[in-house]
Amino acid sequence: MAGISDEMSKMAGFRRAVPLKNNHRGATLENSDYLTSKENVQPVELEALKRVFKWLDTKKDDRLCWQEISDALIRLGHKTPREQIELWIWEVDDDLDNMVGWDEFLTMYQRCIADSTGMEPRNLFNLAQFLMYDKEQAGQISVEQTLQIIFVRRGRGELDDEIREIFGEKQKADDGQELKISFSQFLHKANERLTKMRWTKKEVSKAPRK
Repeated sequence: MAGISDEMSKMAGFRRAVPLKNNHRGATLENSDYLTSKENVQPVELEALKRVFKWLDTKKDDRLCWQEISDALIRLGHKTPREQIELWIWEVDDDLDNMVGWDEFLTMYQRCIADSTGMEPRNLFNLAQFLMYDKEQAGQISVEQTLQIIFVRRGRGELDDEIREIFGEKQKADDGQELKISFSQFLHKANERLTKMRWTKKEVSKAPRK
């Protein structure tokens, strides 16, 4: 298969009906049970996720191929090599047809919002999340556009912290207007956050037990 290395083909995900804790999407044995009980998507999120999938599915065949994802990334000013996009697909492709169906797309989202370890692959999730905020497909998002989804996912108590994770401390442009960020800027922040999550996980695991 194009873009699939020998190493990938030998991983657990290339066997159908593999238990969740051994699935190729990256969940570790220790957090698989946690993920199972946390995969709850709010109606607002589900509606937005369906809108994103429909927008990405330009061929209207209820599946996303690498070309459709590539076209979306180009429209967002973030051209990405085919082999990299195929890896994104492989990370969530349960039926191994080299495409992403709606069920796989939803499962990917559920697992990523449930994961606090940083172990779940988030490449396609990051694209989906940005497009959920970018309702007009303008290629940029503002704080205001993120509020509804963040609120239903995190609640009022974590709203400000979540906004800072996405936009940083500065949320106004130099001219006083609301700051807007591109997908590339959003992705940079998301990757910084992922690194922090993984290091936090390592530090907690190293802590001496009392």
